[in-house]
Amino acid sequence: MNTEKLSSAFFKIQNEVELEDYQKVICNNIISHQNTLTPDRINDILSEYNVQKLVAKKGLLNLILQYINIALEDNILTHKERRNIELLKMWFSIKESDFWQYTYSDIENIITYQLKRIYLDDYITEEEALFKVDLQDIFDLSFDQMNDLVKNEAITSLKHGADALDLDCYFTPKEYFRIKSST
Repeated sequence: MNTEKLSSAFFKIQNEVELEDYQKVICNNIISHQNTLTPDRINDILSEYNVQKLVAKKGLLNLILQYINIALEDNILTHKERRNIELLKMWFSIKESDFWQYTYSDIENIITYQLKRIYLDDYITEEEALFKVDLQDIFDLSFDQMNDLVKNEAITSLKHGADALDLDCYFTPKEYFRIKSST
């Protein structure tokens, strides 16, 4: 675990983002006591501040989103950053559908920004395809959910004359021919 990166990121979050009191306490715990943080400790903090589970879920997802934004500032996602995200999800008891259910517009914005960047040249390299899989993984998205997010950028590339085989996106034959006939 890259504890220095996690600590510095949460120090930045704590100083730059308006947080609820329970979120500040959690940030302090991550900054200074990472090795002792557990889902039970998170639940204790939530109890101390009388925070309901649903409210906490959204607030905890927001903390992870803040970390993801910091991790993606350099437009890459390292193995250590992915492991930190998994650790945060474990600490915060985040389940597979939580990002999609509670923060869809946030993940759509993050992913769309990254997709616009990698589809800029109308060609997806193997490295970029793996990066897309990393994005899919950190947000716990299914293939279909991620593919639906990818389609807009892939369609733009097709309209620019790109070869569909170079775009790492699945279109049904009907979708593909409809897109090609409109260009």
